[in-house]
Amino acid sequence: MTEDASLPILPTRIAGLDTVLRGGLVRNSVCLVLGPPGAGKTVLGNQIAFNAATDGTQAVIATLLVESHDRMMAHLRQFAFFVPGVLGEHLHFISIYDEVSHNGLDGCLDLIRSVVREHRAGLLVLDGAGRLEDFATSELEFRRFTYELQIQLAALGCTAVLLSDQDSTRLHPIEMHVDGIIALQDERVQSWAMRSLEVRKLRGVDFLRGRHALTISRDGIQVFPRLEAISAVSPAPPAPGHEHLAFGVPGLDDMLQGGLGAGTMTMILGAPGAGKTISGLHFASQGLAQGERAMFVTFNETPEELLQKSESVGLDLRPHVREGRLRIHWQPPLEVMLDAWTQTILSSADELKPRRLVLDGVSDLERQDQASGRLPSMLAALGNELRARGVTTLLTTENRGLVGGTLDVPLPAPSATVGNIILLRYVELQSQLHRLVSVLKTRSSAHDTSIREFVITERGIQVSDTFESAEAVLTGVARFAAPTTAAGAASG
Repeated sequence: MTEDASLPILPTRIAGLDTVLRGGLVRNSVCLVLGPPGAGKTVLGNQIAFNAATDGTQAVIATLLVESHDRMMAHLRQFAFFVPGVLGEHLHFISIYDEVSHNGLDGCLDLIRSVVREHRAGLLVLDGAGRLEDFATSELEFRRFTYELQIQLAALGCTAVLLSDQDSTRLHPIEMHVDGIIALQDERVQSWAMRSLEVRKLRGVDFLRGRHALTISRDGIQVFPRLEAISAVSPAPPAPGHEHLAFGVPGLDDMLQGGLGAGTMTMILGAPGAGKTISGLHFASQGLAQGERAMFVTFNETPEELLQKSESVGLDLRPHVREGRLRIHWQPPLEVMLDAWTQTILSSADELKPRRLVLDGVSDLERQDQASGRLPSMLAALGNELRARGVTTLLTTENRGLVGGTLDVPLPAPSATVGNIILLRYVELQSQLHRLVSVLKTRSSAHDTSIREFVITERGIQVSDTFESAEAVLTGVARFAAPTTAAGAASG
């Protein structure tokens, strides 16, 4: 199914939620929102109502056995969506407790119908809907109430959002009678807590399935749709072009037959200090020198530290930062919410429109993603989104081995999602560390399979023109690693 213009939509205007809902709530429908206390149900319902009222829609918020309206107002005033001017004019609060306690569910239904008709409301939010079951003489009566509420509100042209604190892991008695079900969760992931939202049902709409991260701040609720879900319904990105983007390092560009294919995603794999970040700086600097725009995404080094490192190898990037052609996005690798992070990166790319993007520190993302295992698919989706924007992406990640003479590469899981892989490694010879570079994989063109030695100087990375120096290093390692036993000496 796709979005259908015949289904009238009421936008929630909550960032990310309308993306998940593919536009918003279907008008004249009944949507059940489930979740434990503290998951964000009341904030969600009020934010939808205030946004609708601000847009000119008449809205009613009916409450049952929840906090008093005065306390609710005191809490809601902290949020940016709270607009006092709509109260009493487009947004109306009522309590249904007295009516339902005296006259049962039938009396409650009459009151709701009367208030909706009186205000010509296009939206009803019922906070505490799960408590109505306590006033029903049977589960059947509760189901009948929900069915009649749905029929009568549809006849009045009103969309309903029912908020219930029933455990979202159990089947709710009225789930089969509502048009939509949204489940909110607040759970612990390792040592930190995370809120999420999942649409379980939405009749007539091809919504984005699965869990999506959710945050609550002074701006209210914001939903961060999983990039994999968005990418799955997006048009396929264009195929990488035949143009090559160089590093500006002659020996390395020769190994790559001119550089990286435009629109591809490349991983540089290496031990700590092997030159991964400096390689990324070279790649960004070469594009900037040609008048392109670039982004550098980092987790460990602050923008100032990164600029100082670039200057130490003869790359002056400060003018490009001042001119706005280079944007450095730094975030400490603490509690990184992957979906919020990817949205920030893509929003920044939409604004800057870079030709090149360096993501320095995939290893930090791997450590954050140990629980979900989503990183490979998320990086694949990110690569598709960036390629659709005409961006060539370079990733760096750490290799577990520090020093070695053999080509033993325990590739991390995200490596399957990239088109090109470059390996940087150390080799020890006579108490000296030597750096070697090799191209393990290219998807869009041929490449030099030789291993070359390289050094990092005050003029940047310099790669040997031939493989002879690397061969000498590796030969030396092999000789010094020969057996030292008597049998070994005799055979030598």
